[in-house]
Amino acid sequence: MRPLARFLARARARQFHYLLASLILLLVIYPYVVAGPTGPVALTVLSSIILITGVYAVSYRRRQVVIAVLLAVPAFLLGWLYLATGVPALNSAGSVFTVLFYAFTELIVLSRVLTTRKITTNTIYGAVSVYLLMGLTWATAYDLVESINPGSFTADPGHNPDGTFAFPEFIYFSFVTLATLGYGDITPITNQARSLALLEAASGTIYIAVLIARLVSALGWSPEGDRE
Repeated sequence: MRPLARFLARARARQFHYLLASLILLLVIYPYVVAGPTGPVALTVLSSIILITGVYAVSYRRRQVVIAVLLAVPAFLLGWLYLATGVPALNSAGSVFTVLFYAFTELIVLSRVLTTRKITTNTIYGAVSVYLLMGLTWATAYDLVESINPGSFTADPGHNPDGTFAFPEFIYFSFVTLATLGYGDITPITNQARSLALLEAASGTIYIAVLIARLVSALGWSPEGDRE
């Protein structure tokens, strides 16, 4: 029993490690698999892994686990049903549950990061996971808006000659917006799309400022103390 208990304790101390690994895995792999015939399947698999590790990341309290499961299971099932059937309504419904699950996971992980008394590698991984989840949350929201109201975004002809957008393109646009780079090759043109882009840019800036303030506070650093 003791080896099992030690293993479970180590696993619980690395909850955010697994979430971060799944997020990085998606962001690194998706550009190379999305263009192939198995691209949608690979993207759905990677997204499913994030749902699973996300549930594990918030498994501190029973209530949190219940809420996470209630959001993750529909997102998981609807994602695979859409892949099998191609019904747009399933994709839209899955996107709604995915956005809600991502947002819930971000809030729980961020609360852990901001309230922990000791900064560990797990804390840092949790903070990075929240930032990456923010990018995926907004990307899913953009995809949902475009599916409900086609033509909400436009792009340079060289970037998008057929005028249609896929989820990987919204991943790119989301992180460019989150980091406030603003390349301008993809542009929101409806009020709803512009509102989402504005909120994402603001949330990314605020998150970095709050996170830095929290880390500085946890380390107990001050200008006066540094001079001494």
